Amino acid sequence: MNIFAFETKTQMKSFLIWAASLLALFLIFVSAFYGPFMTSKDAVQSALSSLPPAFSAIFGVSMDSLFSYGGFFSFLYTYVSLAGAIMASFIALSAFSREKRSKCVDFLFTKPVGRGRIFILKFLSCLTFIFIMNVLFILSSILSYTGNDQDPSEIGTLVLASLSLFFLQVLFLAIGILYAVFAKKVRSPSGAATALGFAGFILMAIHSLIHEDFLRYISPLNYFSPNSVFSTGGYELEYAVTAAAVVTVCIAVSFIKYCKNDTQAI
Repeated sequence: MNIFAFETKTQMKSFLIWAASLLALFLIFVSAFYGPFMTSKDAVQSALSSLPPAFSAIFGVSMDSLFSYGGFFSFLYTYVSLAGAIMASFIALSAFSREKRSKCVDFLFTKPVGRGRIFILKFLSCLTFIFIMNVLFILSSILSYTGNDQDPSEIGTLVLASLSLFFLQVLFLAIGILYAVFAKKVRSPSGAATALGFAGFILMAIHSLIHEDFLRYISPLNYFSPNSVFSTGGYELEYAVTAAAVVTVCIAVSFIKYCKNDTQAI
């Protein structure tokens, strides 16, 4: 069976579960909380003001922009991005550690298909899932936006803000591939993916508390901020370039390692 088709078919069930869970999380929170949240502004402000500043920083609560659709979207995106990072890492780890876990790496590499082609087909399969996920997320964002009677002329800004998840997932896909290729053994893709996702969340929380600029460069969940899109109309260039560099390096190094790595006999 074609490698691309095999990888896609193998991961389809887990992808559907991830996609349904993430989209349900987003749509349920928007439909259940956005309306009451806006109509109870004074009560919400009073409740949030009583919380420690550290709590607000860690959980992405910004009183300056929270009571707008863009601010609410950015707040909710904090948790969507965590789920999205874990999902992308899981897809990468599942695809690129499968042969290690099933102890058939030597069998795969004896087939008349070059290692470079195997890597590319696996990568394209993973990227396809990320692309489909984000088409669905953008459509869900537009649905929730129009369903809450927001300004139709700002849909372009909403779409750009929603693309934050795509860029983030491509970044964690590259990091997950790098980990899978270099790790001698990946016992559980879900466990390793969760660790990568929460590591990113912890770095984001530390940056929110300390506000040191250098910490943001090592906090991938902070590279693409919907709040920046809603407030300035675009992403911050230096962090977008940093993300592009990280993805390029991770994929290039992973490709070289995958093609040249010695295979242990089973």
